[in-house]
Amino acid sequence: MGIQQRVVVVGAGPRGLSVVERLVARSAHTGAAVHIDLVDPFPPGPGHVWRTDQSDVFLMNTPSLFPTVLAAPDVLDVPSVAPLRGMSFERWRRGVVAGQIEPVTPLSEEQLRALAELTPQGYPPRAVYGRYLEWVFTTLRENLPATVRLDVHRGEAVDAWVRTDGRHRYGVELAGGAVLPADAVVLALGHLDAHLRPSQKDLVDGAAEHGLTYWPPTVPADAFWSELPSGETVLVRGMGLNFCDALARLTEGRGGTFAQDPEHPDRLVYHPSGREPKVVAGSRRGTPYRAKPVLAGYYAASLQTRFFTLHAVRGLAEQAPGPLSFERQLWPLIRKDTIWNYYTVLARTAPDAFLGDPQEFLRRLDEILLDTADPNWAHRSDALISDFVVPGRQLQQARLARPFEDVSFASHDEYAAAVVHYLDRDVRGSLRGEDDPVKMAIASLNAARTVLKCVLVEIGITDSSWVHELRRQFEPLVEGLASGPPVLRIQQLAALTRAGIVRFLGPEPRFAVDRSQGCFVAASPWVEDAPVRSRWLIEAMSPTNDVHRNISPLLTNMHERGLVRAKLMETRDGASPETSTGLDVSPERARGAQDDDAAPHAFVYRAVGAKDRVEHGIYVIGLQLSSVQWGVSIAAEAEAPAHLGARTLADADQIAQDVLAGSAPQV
Repeated sequence: MGIQQRVVVVGAGPRGLSVVERLVARSAHTGAAVHIDLVDPFPPGPGHVWRTDQSDVFLMNTPSLFPTVLAAPDVLDVPSVAPLRGMSFERWRRGVVAGQIEPVTPLSEEQLRALAELTPQGYPPRAVYGRYLEWVFTTLRENLPATVRLDVHRGEAVDAWVRTDGRHRYGVELAGGAVLPADAVVLALGHLDAHLRPSQKDLVDGAAEHGLTYWPPTVPADAFWSELPSGETVLVRGMGLNFCDALARLTEGRGGTFAQDPEHPDRLVYHPSGREPKVVAGSRRGTPYRAKPVLAGYYAASLQTRFFTLHAVRGLAEQAPGPLSFERQLWPLIRKDTIWNYYTVLARTAPDAFLGDPQEFLRRLDEILLDTADPNWAHRSDALISDFVVPGRQLQQARLARPFEDVSFASHDEYAAAVVHYLDRDVRGSLRGEDDPVKMAIASLNAARTVLKCVLVEIGITDSSWVHELRRQFEPLVEGLASGPPVLRIQQLAALTRAGIVRFLGPEPRFAVDRSQGCFVAASPWVEDAPVRSRWLIEAMSPTNDVHRNISPLLTNMHERGLVRAKLMETRDGASPETSTGLDVSPERARGAQDDDAAPHAFVYRAVGAKDRVEHGIYVIGLQLSSVQWGVSIAAEAEAPAHLGARTLADADQIAQDVLAGSAPQV
């Protein structure tokens, strides 16, 4: 018998599941023995976010064809065990519908019918995606090779330390006092609760003082939606994806129904049940995220990525005297692609938007964009656009994300009418898909995100650029545009607004406790109407993914023991570093990795602790890598290469390879 490695994987959601799957696959391939302890209070596979008991009104934010926890064939050099090979969610869905795959927990007739009606471009319920994850884990467990032992611990890991005795380096304590020995610990922690910000604590205190109800940020499936009263005004802060979930539970979840508008085929009409509250929502933008376009695939087939490519950025990095800047070197390339994609679609679909020959305009624009030696290309392109394109049809990227910036409204009803008009236009654009210039400009930004994730890992940018330019400027822009819900959600929101169920505060709203009247009060400086008062205030957002603010006892204790720390990022003034949202890690190639491996650009990320010490047996994957990776909450993409959309799977594979390098094969 060879040396058996003991690995504790903390977190049984998609990232932890992928690590376990890669350990099993590589153990089966090499004969290296491994004992895996998988720790999570939630069910293995679905974990917390994707658990199967949540309401079916909660939809995924990616179409059925996109997500997976298993690499496509030939993406990684070691395949999954046979029953799981290439089993993306979409392939699993088709197998269930055809009767070839039996879910672990039987689906209801309604869920089976919904799966059968779902297209690859449709958006499945999160609970059904959880059934896929449940099936992957169960199938994996039923097909373990003799070299693997897998134990599941349904509890919380609360501490970890370096042992001073015994063969195994680490001890991991579970709630209740049990201690698991480990040669390696994998932190796949996912979403963690976080300490409230001072302004949120003030709301908690005010609510307690006056008997109000305040819901801090939470995962939507954890909220008790039935506690919100019918017919009463409820304030909601945040108009992103959790806002869509809140509306679904408070409308469809209470018996309301949507129907097609017979006079407007692209609109819906809402028929209330009478049990809905009156929702008044606010966010910094004043509007929800834009709807995703309706496409045949995840990316638009006609999209042209000409400037922001890995090849181009590698060339910039070779010529640069130091680390790259997002604003100076990456954003111009992203912007060029966005401009080109917008105007090529506009020329194809609306030649009347030009004050001359559209093809002549494209030829001249092409010359300007291709002139890499001209630092004034943006001014030249703006001048060309001003001369050639009809006002009102020109691309205004800032206005895309904040359509009502610096615009005043006389009342909430006036603002609601403006928002409904905006929502209707957004819906029509999404339904036009690749024939809509705005949606293709946004699609260009979405495609850039995938390349950018790879650039940041392989090449990197300066800390100050990461903090000030990427996180504070580009990220809010692109999330509001490219991370939006399916078009159905925006159609529903427009219908709810027409029905009087939803109203909006306006941009940059302020929320506070009015202690003189004993209620919450909210108002926007851009809507000249009486402030909205309510006894209920909901934060429609998930807890911040920030290791510095999290309340995880495990990370707290590991930090106190010097095993982990948050990464400090240098800022522009060079004197006051900023604490990153992620852990400090050391990216390294896995032991035994070869230059011609299938995942040459994947790394193992080992925790860095006190005194800059790299803890070689503690690995990090997923959300807590936000100090070195970007877009860490996005699922692995089915059929994608290892260095692009499947990077999280490649990272899991590298962890497995590195861990098992310490095991000798069985004899």
